[in-house]
Amino acid sequence: MVVIRLSCRRSARLRRSLKVVVALMLVCGGLPWASVHAETKIVPSMNVSGRYDSNIFARPAQLLVPGTQLGDFVTSTGGALRLLHETRDIEANIAVGGSFNAYVDHSNFNYFNANVRGYLKLDRWVDQYVRGAQLQITENFSYTPETPGFISGVRETVVTSDGFFRGIQGFRANTFLNTTSVTGSYPVSRDLSLEGGYTFGLRRVGRIQGGATPGVSFFDTNTHTWFGGPRYQLTRNDSIAALYRQTFMLQERSEGGRVFTTNLVTLAGDYTKVFQDWKLSVEGGVTFIEPAGRTFPSGSIQITTQPERDTVLRAVISREARPSYFLQGGATISHLGLVGISHRIYERLTLDGSAAYGYNELFPNTNQTFQNFTSIARLSYKITRSITGDLSYTYTTIKSDQSTLDYLFSRHQAGFFLRAEWD
Repeated sequence: MVVIRLSCRRSARLRRSLKVVVALMLVCGGLPWASVHAETKIVPSMNVSGRYDSNIFARPAQLLVPGTQLGDFVTSTGGALRLLHETRDIEANIAVGGSFNAYVDHSNFNYFNANVRGYLKLDRWVDQYVRGAQLQITENFSYTPETPGFISGVRETVVTSDGFFRGIQGFRANTFLNTTSVTGSYPVSRDLSLEGGYTFGLRRVGRIQGGATPGVSFFDTNTHTWFGGPRYQLTRNDSIAALYRQTFMLQERSEGGRVFTTNLVTLAGDYTKVFQDWKLSVEGGVTFIEPAGRTFPSGSIQITTQPERDTVLRAVISREARPSYFLQGGATISHLGLVGISHRIYERLTLDGSAAYGYNELFPNTNQTFQNFTSIARLSYKITRSITGDLSYTYTTIKSDQSTLDYLFSRHQAGFFLRAEWD
């Protein structure tokens, strides 16, 4: 049985703060917000949430000081500004936000997190110079001491690079994450085009919170990934492509040490089929890992479909080489399976559910593994035109099987989320 201990004074302060924020959201929710310009809109939002976390350290109890209280209740208040800009040449969608998170019993772990996320589409601009060309820039930045998960929303509109999101989740530590991508395509003829892109990834980790553990390290990582190849349009809905993708990684231990590099090269073929209400993408090939000199088959299958107006389904299966940044540096052979569904029960009520399993073989000793199973259930209710309330539950099981450190633990997070967005 889990017992949550709240001091009366601190609990009263939290309740008063929540009442003030909720009241402010309800008052502001009735106010009209005008766009700054006919083609530019700034959309402000506020959020308040409370949740219980059964393991705020994201590590097993045996790796903490005996008697350490693992669980705690945390409240979060924050906000964001979203910039929507559209002209004859460009389309931009960029959000900047942050929140303050306060614990009841572990106030020394209170933290602020921040994020920047969005994209810039330049298709119409480059089309003036090359008919049919495409160009897009995508940015994802976050700072948080919470170990990031690896499940994205089923209805996600901004694609997040999965270079760092393959199921490897470390202990609680301040983490900076950034991925910046530039992708585009150049038409050679009516049915043939050249597509390619570049992604810069950065992951920096500070001090591990909860005390040091022998054999546990993070690895600060820079990645440079570029890809390219021809794509041939078989029909209006079908296309095939030959792809070359290379990732160059530069790593060192977060506490300092020798800098080392790893190189991943993938040669693959791709088949994509797109209709109005569903999309299928299949990729298969081989990946070379240097300096280990290892080659293995890699590939992925991704399906997104909307069988009816109110339901969206997504499924992903993949086996790819990715950076290893916790416990061991270098590369990992990452196996990922993900399924998700979003169903609008009626106009105001939506149910979302996702489950993902990551199995990472740390390289080159593939008998050392890191496994992660995560499932999320969320019920969202649109209280007013501007205010949405969520109830959510997340379950995570993590297992590390290594010669230096073996452990297994589960984590439960349950709570509510109230968001107001004035568009």
